[in-house]
Amino acid sequence: MRRVMTVVLALTATTVVPDGTAVAGPASGTVKSATGTITLKHAVAYVVRDGRNARQTRVEVLLTDVPVDGTAFAADLDPHVMAINAEPLRDRNYLLLWISPDGSVSMNATYSETMRQYLNDSAGGLKSALTTNTPAKVEGRVFSASPLKTMDGPTYTVDVTFSADVLRGPTGTPLPAAGGEPGKAFMAFVGVVGKKNWNAIKAAMSPRMLPMYDKSYNTPAENAEGAADILNARLPMTKIKVTGGSLIGETTAVLEVEGERFGSPSMSLVRMVKAGAVWQFDDSAPLGNVR
Repeated sequence: MRRVMTVVLALTATTVVPDGTAVAGPASGTVKSATGTITLKHAVAYVVRDGRNARQTRVEVLLTDVPVDGTAFAADLDPHVMAINAEPLRDRNYLLLWISPDGSVSMNATYSETMRQYLNDSAGGLKSALTTNTPAKVEGRVFSASPLKTMDGPTYTVDVTFSADVLRGPTGTPLPAAGGEPGKAFMAFVGVVGKKNWNAIKAAMSPRMLPMYDKSYNTPAENAEGAADILNARLPMTKIKVTGGSLIGETTAVLEVEGERFGSPSMSLVRMVKAGAVWQFDDSAPLGNVR
């Protein structure tokens, strides 16, 4: 007999920070599988890049059984990675939803103990009834009309409702296509990384970032080699170019960088910070492929 899951309708109060800004909305419902039941009570929404085409954005909704303050996620270069590594989620199960502007939805339910994940989307039988899907807010119901089947056999069901304001980081002022002065400084940094010139690499990194690459137990040549290896994994270093970005305040710039990474067209974000008159590399995050 087909099982139909009933969603729990009791909603929790919205979580706010001291200035009154809502950071989490109410959620209810469950994911049920052979691995166990995930019960959801809170929802946090923020903007991420679409990994299938990183030039586009979509809203990621983190549903949990404990309150999570997502304000820091929204301001990070990679909100998704920051969210799944948030301290409140340590050893806890959670559900991620991705909502596109056209209303299509995908999901990943994660069980922390075994790291078993259940993935599905609108093309694979996942249903959605969104009552609000705007840049400012998402709310509605995501469910399985009938049990969904995993590739290795077991079935599972999902039925959740949620309502959350979409958290956003600072927008800043748009930079020209090549990124202006921060873009020039970044491309110079790429050049010295390619030459594995450790002294030049050190000078082009921010004080916050440098300790991650400057290891006292390595020789300068080994530090340069390590930096090149890490940055080649995080940035599209082949055919690389700055395609735009934004200036946030007077001393921070976030650049959009495109090129080839692991042989595929891809995009990364790069944060540059200004120290005196000099722009320095401060962080990066791979976003996904572009097309």
